[in-house]
Amino acid sequence: MAQVTTDVLEPLYSTLAQRVPVSGQQAGPMSQPVGPDRISFAGGLPDPKSLPAASIAAATARAMEKNGEWALQYGSAQGYRGLIDQLRVKLARDNGVEVGAENVLITAGASQAIDLICSALINPGDVILSEEPTWMGAVRMFAGHQAKMVGIPMDDQGMQVDLLEARLAELKAQGIQPKFIYTIPTFQNPTGVTTPLERRVRILELAKEYGVAVMEDDAYFDLRFSGERIPMMYTLDNAGLVIYTGTFSKIMAAGMRMGWVVGPAPLIERLSKIKPDGGNMFTGYVAAEYAQEELEPHIAELVGIYRSRRDAMVQALAAEMPEGVTWTQPNGGFFLWLTLPEGMDATQILPESRAHGVEFLPGTGCYFNGEGKRNIRLSYSFADEEAIRRGIRILGGLLREYVPR
Repeated sequence: MAQVTTDVLEPLYSTLAQRVPVSGQQAGPMSQPVGPDRISFAGGLPDPKSLPAASIAAATARAMEKNGEWALQYGSAQGYRGLIDQLRVKLARDNGVEVGAENVLITAGASQAIDLICSALINPGDVILSEEPTWMGAVRMFAGHQAKMVGIPMDDQGMQVDLLEARLAELKAQGIQPKFIYTIPTFQNPTGVTTPLERRVRILELAKEYGVAVMEDDAYFDLRFSGERIPMMYTLDNAGLVIYTGTFSKIMAAGMRMGWVVGPAPLIERLSKIKPDGGNMFTGYVAAEYAQEELEPHIAELVGIYRSRRDAMVQALAAEMPEGVTWTQPNGGFFLWLTLPEGMDATQILPESRAHGVEFLPGTGCYFNGEGKRNIRLSYSFADEEAIRRGIRILGGLLREYVPR
């Protein structure tokens, strides 16, 4: 077949595909984000050395020995029942969530969970309210479902509930019924901020008053380094409006692509019917086997690793950042959030930073309208402490050159 150099399919692309930015470069394997000449603070990748390869291999062997004929078979779209039951045990023990199997759907990571919820609730033009900034993956998914986004600004305690109330009142006056409020209340991506109990309760009160669902994205719940655990919004909800999503990607292995939705049984049934695949039985059996004995101690190990890296980054920022740069100090999770002085633009600084071997995520990717030029998301999850100190030293030197005089 002769090589085609032009995109002959371009006239056939859907509206969604046409909106996707294309670089013109062939997608390929991810290059090594950390090395002698390159340090990446851009992606929320788990620490590679902590990935439990040997334990997962052993769990795979046990799962195949016990249930190989079923682990390699088609299965229920709801997911492998053994994994659902293991997840229920974990949620009851760690999260204070008591649910039945009918309230749980296993998904291909939290991304599929959120996408399925959007498929179940969102028609083009429907309104979603979301804290802003927020996870860039959600920004893209909501755009893909052609939702109308109403961003609610954040402060150092999460979504500003007075502004949320004002937006809800404005929408009601216009005869508009929002579908859900999207929030990452614990160690938020990208800011690292945790929403306190009082605000969680107020968000739920407003959701009940205005008849709006709440999607609680809880990807980082288990990775707490300090401070007291705050009750999940799901456990505080007395109206059945919270849909809770989580993931094994941060606490087991990202490549296994295992996440979940917890919600009312009728919703779970609908999501199971919308879900385009029959459930990954093989990974489900392996994850269930691993989770029985090894997940809890592995999480404790991860907390120690990421606490040390968070501390290294905060200390390096204090030593290297020029005057006027501020940052959050998260109690857990993968990220912290830099705010640059007025007049600085992270998108303009990024090419120079890349040239010096340091990658970061400009804040613009975490907003619905292109704001966030003065912000930088830094991930401390992947690079080790030495690389963190070296990368922040380089970044601090570059920012000094850009500080408005």
